[in-house]
Amino acid sequence: MGKIRKNTKSKLRYISPQSSEPVLNAGYHGHKESMDRLNTEKYILYILNHLPPGKSTLFYLNKIAFLVEFSYRYFNEKDLSTAHYAAITYGPVIDDYELILKSMQKKGLIKIQGNNIRVVTTEEVKLPREVDAFAMPLIQKYSSLSWPELKAITHDMDSYKITTDNEKFRGRRIDKDLASLETFFDNGQNSDEPTKLPSFDRKNLVDYEFGSNIQN
Repeated sequence: MGKIRKNTKSKLRYISPQSSEPVLNAGYHGHKESMDRLNTEKYILYILNHLPPGKSTLFYLNKIAFLVEFSYRYFNEKDLSTAHYAAITYGPVIDDYELILKSMQKKGLIKIQGNNIRVVTTEEVKLPREVDAFAMPLIQKYSSLSWPELKAITHDMDSYKITTDNEKFRGRRIDKDLASLETFFDNGQNSDEPTKLPSFDRKNLVDYEFGSNIQN
């Protein structure tokens, strides 16, 4: 199946299918390597290592991983990681995140305590300088938002609404090619200006939790 990409003039164009890109690991132990895509576990570790205290939770991990990934895809026209994303009731999340996090815990990389996640490995994920310079400010920006603000942003993303047909159907995987259609990224979201939030009524927000069964 062909892909939709954004060209340099911000117009959409259709390109023919291409062979899958190789997955090259970013370095551990402070070594940097050339990278096409970061594997999912290392991408998760990278996000968790840069979340502020109190924000290292399932909610912030899933939302920020999605926003950083789709922003990178929008501006660079290639994937940041091998992670896939699903459109569920709670908005966009890393597909199979429960299984992935369980596996990471068994490997001694993280410790899951309720909805909180603590990195226990001493190994540090290092990205190429230009990739790190792109991702870090976004992690800092989105992690500074409250959970209702972050929820409102991700539920209003074009890729989420297209995948769910305006939240009529959930459980589908979000096609990363939809990142090229995100109007949100056209609104200066990579600038230093405050994030422009979609309008929402706080009275209609409902507390929710997910991932309560992944501690073991």
